Amino acid sequence: MSAQVWMAKYGALRTTPEAAGNGCAQQTVSVLLEEGCTLCDQGEFDAAQACFRAVVQQCPDWAVGHNNLGWALQQSGRNEDAISSYKAAISLQPAFDLARANLAFLLATLYGHMGQHDSARGMWEVLGELYPRDPEILEQLVSTSLRTHDLDAAGLWAAHYASVVRGDERSLSQPGACEGRGAVSRASRAKLAHDLEQLRYLRDHQLIGPRLEAEIASYQAALQPFEQPNSLATPPANVAALPPSYGRNVHQLQAPRLQEGALKMSQALLRAERDYLESPLGLVVIDDFLSADALALVQAFCLQSTIWHTDRYAHGRLGAFFREGFNCPLLLQVADEIRRCFPQLIGKHHPLLQMWGFKYQHDQPATHPHADFAAVNVNFWITPDEANLDRDSGGLVVYDVEAPFDWDFETYNRQGDRIAAFLKEAGARRTVIPYRCNRAVIFNSDLFHATAPLAFRPGYLNQRVNVTLLFGERGSAPRQ
Repeated sequence: MSAQVWMAKYGALRTTPEAAGNGCAQQTVSVLLEEGCTLCDQGEFDAAQACFRAVVQQCPDWAVGHNNLGWALQQSGRNEDAISSYKAAISLQPAFDLARANLAFLLATLYGHMGQHDSARGMWEVLGELYPRDPEILEQLVSTSLRTHDLDAAGLWAAHYASVVRGDERSLSQPGACEGRGAVSRASRAKLAHDLEQLRYLRDHQLIGPRLEAEIASYQAALQPFEQPNSLATPPANVAALPPSYGRNVHQLQAPRLQEGALKMSQALLRAERDYLESPLGLVVIDDFLSADALALVQAFCLQSTIWHTDRYAHGRLGAFFREGFNCPLLLQVADEIRRCFPQLIGKHHPLLQMWGFKYQHDQPATHPHADFAAVNVNFWITPDEANLDRDSGGLVVYDVEAPFDWDFETYNRQGDRIAAFLKEAGARRTVIPYRCNRAVIFNSDLFHATAPLAFRPGYLNQRVNVTLLFGERGSAPRQ
């Protein structure tokens, strides 16, 4: 048997050449193999190719030599030759998982660059079989499923991804563990306070068991060191003391698809695409967007699901994202019905690429204007109108100026001072859309926009919640 010294998910393999066969000069091959792998580690891939070619010449029937040559060729940009080498390795040893992974990763990457998302998805599925709990691979399976309009598959892969990075077992079986993607590295007062209110809500509605009820006291204790609203606790001392369920999807409502449909087929919705396309800005507002049953179920999903993890935003806003738990069949049904209701604007032209929800503190000033990476932004609000103390505000401000196409995401999404100066210089005018429950705002994502100042009643049930779906990519060709 070959004694494996080092193994990675992708790359070249260091191993003794005992399995190469009696015809190989094992000492010579061992030296060449080690030298080639060391050269790869140093980024000297052309020199590594010479070593691995010599290995292949010495042992033409040994799969490891072909795999390692493929890796060095790939790193030098010689992709076709690399593919041939990987295929040679697999033909010699069909169960050689490293060569299979290298080939699948290379093909998936190439297909993705060429826009062949169905083919790329097939390669990521091969990798998913090899590494079923790898976050990078699961992320790619979500992305390629979305780009091929397979929302059901995207939902299943996103749920798998969330179980890996935010799953119950990651924290409650090892309370001190916080490694890996999705790990808890800090705690904010806003999130701790929200999670405490949410657990009390779940307890009062008999939706959680004794184990989570017992953590309520732990959340109360964890809040005590936070004297200022925007203070942060950083590792190691404070994170170790957080409740085990902090940052984990320990309770999630499974909101199913509705047989009667999720969108309310009103006259406003039926003429919305025409109104958008005729709008100088690319903007339409639709009231009574969801059906009554869909609205109630989305509200329940947001109230009950412990998925509000992203807390890096100003004013204590909390985000929940598709890949980390903001995911259920009903929300995907909403996305699919939007696509069907806007065949020219969205249709098959612009796949759903992201979906999120945001919860806000009960009062806050306007956010900084920003633009999104998408082609079309669909935003709707779900908190009952009784919670809103200012019916003239609390919604969205949309500017009549698009982000410059040569600005990157960091600039047009996050550099508030530069955006403000640009809008002032451009003489930008604002359209203010007041908050209303079940109101949707559909607009060109290139337009700068911001959340208007808001004042909502205190209490867990009264937090302002918006749902956003992003379709397509910025810079995509407009429909006629």
